[in-house]
Amino acid sequence: MESGHGQRGRAAVIAVAIVAVAAIVSLSLRSFVAGAGVDEARVTIESLSTATSTASATPSRTPTATLTATPTQTPALTPPPPSAVTPPLSTAQQPVASSAHAAGVRLWSNGDSTSYFMSVALAQMMLERGAAATQPAPEYKVSSGLLNPGYFDWPAYIAAEMAARQPNVVVFMIGANDAHPGMPLDLYRQRVGALMDQLQAPGRRVVWVGQPNMGRADLAAAIPAMNRIFAEEAASRPWVTYVDVWALTSDANGNYAQYLPDEHGVLRAIRANDGVHFTPEGGRRLAMAVLWAYFDNP
Repeated sequence: MESGHGQRGRAAVIAVAIVAVAAIVSLSLRSFVAGAGVDEARVTIESLSTATSTASATPSRTPTATLTATPTQTPALTPPPPSAVTPPLSTAQQPVASSAHAAGVRLWSNGDSTSYFMSVALAQMMLERGAAATQPAPEYKVSSGLLNPGYFDWPAYIAAEMAARQPNVVVFMIGANDAHPGMPLDLYRQRVGALMDQLQAPGRRVVWVGQPNMGRADLAAAIPAMNRIFAEEAASRPWVTYVDVWALTSDANGNYAQYLPDEHGVLRAIRANDGVHFTPEGGRRLAMAVLWAYFDNP
């Protein structure tokens, strides 16, 4: 039989081993979180569908790609303290969905991961108005942008998609993975203009959605210059309508807002806790702005 001293010694060794393993796991997790990028978000797009109040018009479909480097548990959206509640936007800033019909519209909507919930809501709203979806399901291309065609080649993908699906309304939203201090703006302008030209086709309308206000300082600093490029390049192309969503994602003082009132004045969580991605309610907000731009500003 083992002595009491032997049992206590073995227990002490086991306890030390457990503490060491826990320390290693903790350091690994901290390193993992510190290295996360724009599309390596803490929340998955799929889990946000259930972690937030999903709009009734959101179909229960999964995206064609998933965010990378995500934990298995999704942190809940934290309600703002009373002092941080965003004041309602003015009537001029509220997105208003048009009730106009969309018979004959063949819709194609795509972009990076910031675009996904917009595409989901937009597809449903347009279908309700008589449009036809050209894609099997709403999609996005994770971590994609225009500055790194070696990672994902948007011009080649769009060429194949336009030929196969023949949409007459194209909605496109991209940029979060391109934005960084010191980004090559002249090169970016060339690629934006080239893609707008590539999307031109007889009878086709292109709606280019700008990037929102961001809760990350590096992105918030870089995106205004990017949005100016979108606006200026669209202005010289009559087939392109640029939708500026910066004000729609800002509070009354122009600051980033995680919570904003919907068209009925009800406060909604429109952004995920990472300060970049949208919730289903946020996607619906952008979709309503696209509808307004398409139907009321032809």
